[in-house]
Amino acid sequence: MNDCRIRAVTGRDEWVGLFARLPAPAIVQAWGYGEAKAAGGWRVERLVFEQAGQPVAICQVLVKRLLGLPVAARINRGPQFLALRPQEAEVRAVYAALRKRWRFGRRGVLVLAPGLTESDEHPQWLREAGFIARGTAGWCSAVLDLTQDAATLRKRLASTWRTQLNGAERGGLEFEISDKPCAFDWMLARHQENMRDKGFAGTSPDLLRALRERAPEDVFVCRALHDGQPLAGMIVFRFARSAEYFVGWFGPEARQKKAGNFLMWNALLSMQARGCERFDLGGYSSSDGYGRFKQGLRGSEYRLLEEWVAF
Repeated sequence: MNDCRIRAVTGRDEWVGLFARLPAPAIVQAWGYGEAKAAGGWRVERLVFEQAGQPVAICQVLVKRLLGLPVAARINRGPQFLALRPQEAEVRAVYAALRKRWRFGRRGVLVLAPGLTESDEHPQWLREAGFIARGTAGWCSAVLDLTQDAATLRKRLASTWRTQLNGAERGGLEFEISDKPCAFDWMLARHQENMRDKGFAGTSPDLLRALRERAPEDVFVCRALHDGQPLAGMIVFRFARSAEYFVGWFGPEARQKKAGNFLMWNALLSMQARGCERFDLGGYSSSDGYGRFKQGLRGSEYRLLEEWVAF
């Protein structure tokens, strides 16, 4: 196994440059996301994994401290590899180096949601590196390839999904996208109302505020309007050449007007127009209705490994 060296990044420019090289970047590894988490009390460590002096992977680590000492850390959907299909030896070396850092560094417990897809071999590699499975399910989502033209993307939609989109377009809906503070404040209020009324804990409003403060040029609010009134809205976050659906709200008339189809379709096209090549649907479970709705866009589904720990 080739040796792998870990070092801290030199600053924002280096991280952004390496992040831009990732073939499939994750939103939770973006610089702006890390800065937003730092505003909430986490310390952010950004690491580069090198072999033969060349970077092969990067990783953003969120660290909790008590009395100045690290007690716990979390890596979400990382490390991320610069190669589209890294070799087995490369993957093993990166995770072995990561495990060694937590074995001898007095860094507390590490909770790891790996940036590795589900497979027969990946869990074995992690066990051999010294990680222990937690039994917590991994992330599942799908990505749309925005290098395809709109006609191709539309043709790939599930037939029922496309029929609903056609009906929404005939129903006189209008699309709006904005990066203005007033639009963000409106969407944040809808998100808070939604969580309260439906009794669930979604993305923290504090995190959303911090994300917009630290990456205002990359946070967009999209809305579906009918006669000037919003029926549905969402927050989309752009990172590198990717974008991801982050938070959504659907009003009482949205289902009847098929505003969800209209909103999602136009949001991904608007990100394509802004130079994005990938659109992540923001995670889902196929066991619920909204997950099945997202699957109707017929993106490339991916499932990541369950969570692991190291001490």
